[in-house]
Amino acid sequence: MSNNSKIFFQPWVGSDYNTGGVFGKKVLVLGESHYGDAPDQTDDTIGTIKEFVYDYWGESYQQTFLCFERALTGREISQEEREQLWNSILFYNFFQKSTTGPRTAPDMTVQQKSEAAFRELLEQYQPDAIIVWGQRLYSLLPAWDGTEISIEVGGDSCPVWHYSIKGKSIPAMRVHHPSAPTGKNWEYWHKFHKAFIGEPQFK
Repeated sequence: MSNNSKIFFQPWVGSDYNTGGVFGKKVLVLGESHYGDAPDQTDDTIGTIKEFVYDYWGESYQQTFLCFERALTGREISQEEREQLWNSILFYNFFQKSTTGPRTAPDMTVQQKSEAAFRELLEQYQPDAIIVWGQRLYSLLPAWDGTEISIEVGGDSCPVWHYSIKGKSIPAMRVHHPSAPTGKNWEYWHKFHKAFIGEPQFK
């Protein structure tokens, strides 16, 4: 990132993100916010994903990522598959200021700054698809003259907002946050991920 970057929390960018990895497309996973103190530009996001992928010990926040990866794949996966999966993903938290703790509302004083950082992220990394964690975050994301459709699977539906960034249409699908009671049903959410980005193709 450049010195004048608006991005405070540096994103996790999987080593295979740019080539599409196991999905064959560039997938951005969008969380809401970190919690705790982060006084300087930080790689907290990168460290969080690294810990989950390479040093899982069952902390509650790690179980959130575990639930999500199962929603992506539809099953439990091996360590080798886990590494392939997360190295295919870009993960980023939208709000560029930490909250005081989990399930705490984001600091809305940084909404405008966070929107500018998000636009910078989209322009730089040009994802092909975005998975948005949670209804609250989805409702707070900037619209930027996009359009909304829905994905219909088995009589259920998920909203999908289409951004237009530098002439590219980027769909963003809202799922329930994988730490929420309704988001932990990974078998249910897998059908939407499958419809949205397809099944991962592991080596």
